[in-house]
Amino acid sequence: MTIKKAFAILFLLIVLLLLGFWGYVQIRTYPAEVDYLALIMADDSIEISEERDYFIIIPDSIDPNAKPIIFYPGGLVAPEAYLYKMGMVASYLNVYIFIIKAPFNAAIFNTGAAGAIIDAYGIEQAWVGGHSLGGIAACRYLSANPGNIYGLYLFGSYCDQQISGFIGPVVSVMGLQDLVINRENYNQAKSLLPHETVILEVKGLNHSDFGNYGLQEGDGESSLSNKQVIEIISSAFKN
Repeated sequence: MTIKKAFAILFLLIVLLLLGFWGYVQIRTYPAEVDYLALIMADDSIEISEERDYFIIIPDSIDPNAKPIIFYPGGLVAPEAYLYKMGMVASYLNVYIFIIKAPFNAAIFNTGAAGAIIDAYGIEQAWVGGHSLGGIAACRYLSANPGNIYGLYLFGSYCDQQISGFIGPVVSVMGLQDLVINRENYNQAKSLLPHETVILEVKGLNHSDFGNYGLQEGDGESSLSNKQVIEIISSAFKN
């Protein structure tokens, strides 16, 4: 076999592996619930703009003192699944919200996505955070780039980096009905957060509640309404 032919075969194998992985991701990704996506898209008080790498949620009224929110989605959850609840949060808080589109729907593959948004819009200070794997990605970004970050929020997530010296607000919201999170990792990771971290462990809240994509496999049953969850999410940015 010639070297040229060997490289051609290797290239073909790599392409097939990538296509197979892409197909697996598409099958395993939780899509947005159509009804809630339609609701937010039809809301005249909110504009949703789609860019190549993120969505921008723009409410009618913007609080000039509010810090923009950059959101990393959970692993294998479509970013559109967060538009309804985060859209309502944007409206309640009068703030811009950016929802990242992650490669292969796994934010861990592009932890620097927040930096691209901050640079593109000249943002001086922003909240960064996310849901599940997205929270871990956001924490990694903060650990490496604390300069433009106002605060960190973790929804059904934890931080795997040492950020105890971070001086901005840190908020962790965890549902007591969350049966997806690795509780051992979550509890151990609390020591990596600043002492002033606000930890909210909410009765009736599950892992899937932070988006609108149905019940995630293995999760507990939620006893909260969408309105209640939106109020809980909104409160995280008032600390």
